[in-house]
Amino acid sequence: MKFSPLFPFLSVALLMAWAPLPAQATDAAETPPPGATVITSDELHSEQQNHVSVFTGKVVVVGTNFRMTCQEMTVNFTKDNKVDTIVATGDVVITQPDRITHCGHAEYFHDEDKFVLTDQPVILDHKNQISGPQITIYRTTQKMEIKGRSTTVISNDSMGSPKAPPPSTDNK
Repeated sequence: MKFSPLFPFLSVALLMAWAPLPAQATDAAETPPPGATVITSDELHSEQQNHVSVFTGKVVVVGTNFRMTCQEMTVNFTKDNKVDTIVATGDVVITQPDRITHCGHAEYFHDEDKFVLTDQPVILDHKNQISGPQITIYRTTQKMEIKGRSTTVISNDSMGSPKAPPPSTDNK
C-alpha cells in the first residue's frame, strides 16, 4: 500500500483535532507534552493539496505557557508541513502567565514571529491595560506597535507607591 507524502501530516492533524466526548469535557486543559501543542475543536477540515487546516467551533489551543480559544482557526502550512500563518477569529482569548489578550481577529506570521491583533484588541498585563485598533506584537524582540489611537491604563501598583509629601516647614 502506497501512502501520500502528506500522510504523516494528516495523521497528526486528526490526532490534534480529537476532542473529548462532552461527558468527559472539563474546564481544566491538560498540559501538552514539552514542545507539543494540542488543538481541540468541534470540526476540522484539512486540505493536504492546499496545505491548510480549518478548525471550527469552540476551538481550544493549549501549548507551553499559553492557551487560546476562538470560534475558528485557519492554519496554513508550508510545503514541508511547517506552520506558516495562523488566523484566529471570533471571540479570540489568549491567556499567558500574567497576561490576557482579547480581540475579534488574531493573525500569526511565523517568518516574522509576530502577532497582529485587530477587531477591538485589549491586552491586560498584570494590572495594566492597553488597547487600540491594531496591535502588533513581535515575540522574538518583545516589541509592540499600536496603529491608530491607543489607550493605556497604568495601575498605580506598576508605578510604585506614591510618596508622602515632605513635611511642612511652615511655622505657624
